[in-house]
Amino acid sequence: MIGNPAYPTYQVFLAVGVAALVTGLLMPLFIRLMRHEGVGQQIRADGPQRHLVKQGTPTMGGVVILLGVVVTCALIAQWTPGLVLAIGAMLVTGSLGLLDDIESVAHGRSLGLTPSQKMAGLILISVTFCLVSVNVCGIAPTVAFPGGFVLDLGVLSTTLEVGGATVTVPWIYLFFVFLLMAGLSNAVNLTDGLDGLAGGCTMVVMLVMAMVAFRYNELDLAIFAAAIAGSCVGFLWHNCYPASIFMGDTGSL
Repeated sequence: MIGNPAYPTYQVFLAVGVAALVTGLLMPLFIRLMRHEGVGQQIRADGPQRHLVKQGTPTMGGVVILLGVVVTCALIAQWTPGLVLAIGAMLVTGSLGLLDDIESVAHGRSLGLTPSQKMAGLILISVTFCLVSVNVCGIAPTVAFPGGFVLDLGVLSTTLEVGGATVTVPWIYLFFVFLLMAGLSNAVNLTDGLDGLAGGCTMVVMLVMAMVAFRYNELDLAIFAAAIAGSCVGFLWHNCYPASIFMGDTGSL
């Protein structure tokens, strides 16, 4: 671990800087690799004519963003179960986007996986994430509001015996987690249409999420969110207009 854990705010700011540095330095190498391999963004022919000039721009920059986050957390954060779960969900969701990008590039069209295939993947990811959170990490299936009001979403739960282990399935909370993960993931995916838009919005949101996590004494998750923000900074240096690379669904999902 680098930095001084005795100064947690310093650790969070350090995560932003390290992630930005790692992503910013690796991105030019990745851009050259994508150009050498001829991997470029496919633009819909029925879209705005001014977007056609972006045809062939290197894509899948999300690979470097994810790498920057993982490297930063490995250097600075402690690998608590919550952090492992968060990074695991990020990598699996990014892998779903990577499949979509590969499908798009391989067939030379702007559409990759079908909507039903993407949704099936997000359902599987969100269900797994929720069950591991509740049964392994001990996260209560509740939603707490300012002022002390707590909404219990675990009132309709089922206990199952799976391989000798007891698994609790909080059905309402499961649906709530799905709405959050699938909704937010697709929201960023839909935002990704202009140079710097998705990366810029995500950077701001992740800085706020880092502050929220820090406020609730979740230092490792604060470092995780700060690392995402920093990786977006390193990516935006190459994604600002005119973009030399796009994050692709690997980054936006």
